[in-house]
Amino acid sequence: MYHSRDYVRYGDIDFQDLSPAAAGALGVFGLLVVVILAWGLLKTRHTRPEDPEARERARTRAASRRRQAELRKRRLALQRRRARGR
Repeated sequence: MYHSRDYVRYGDIDFQDLSPAAAGALGVFGLLVVVILAWGLLKTRHTRPEDPEARERARTRAASRRRQAELRKRRLALQRRRARGR
């Protein structure tokens, strides 16, 4: 009777014969490779603005967002404090 394990060629991996620990390690390694590739595609330096003026605009935009977040947090804290005082 024909069985795939009888005709294993060089370079073929029969995952049925792997131990659970080896299969788990191979799976984790595969996921790690996928995550590293995705991170490399998403977070590479080609997304960084080359123009110095554009970099400065991005820097000021980030600082403005930070200031606005701090002001929002302070405003919400004051509103909560006033609500408790009433």
